[in-house]
Amino acid sequence: MTMNRSTLGRVVLTFVLASSAIVAVGVDWNKTHLFNPAWHEHARFHDALMLLILCGVTIVGLWMVWRRSMEPHVGFNVAAWIVVIIWTPFFYITWLIPGTSLLAGPDVPLPVVAGVPLYPNVLIAGTELLLAALAYKLFHSDPASAAARVANA
Repeated sequence: MTMNRSTLGRVVLTFVLASSAIVAVGVDWNKTHLFNPAWHEHARFHDALMLLILCGVTIVGLWMVWRRSMEPHVGFNVAAWIVVIIWTPFFYITWLIPGTSLLAGPDVPLPVVAGVPLYPNVLIAGTELLLAALAYKLFHSDPASAAARVANA
């Protein structure tokens, strides 16, 4: 069985969506985040809320990627935007809201390479966004997919 670029793009975007939810739950559903007694109860509420929203939106994104449609590119584009909405705040939220931090706490070790601090969550965000861009390129560069879009226009 050969896989066309459109299907490969869907597979890659599926990986990105699913891994986004799995990584977020895996990182936050523990004593450093959601069950951290040092966190205010309302902060833990918002973390749990965000995780549940993320899982729900991920399910919607997966459905959008794989649903049968006369306009499959619309669903794919919506799912790709979900990834952008989820991961881009890691690049600007600390500038937007002073006093926020990319670290869970002061005791969390931060790797430094060549004098540059490497925030693991920013590296994950960048990787997910690059993979989503690859998926987008694959999906939209498939000649069969482009021909279907023209036929449906």
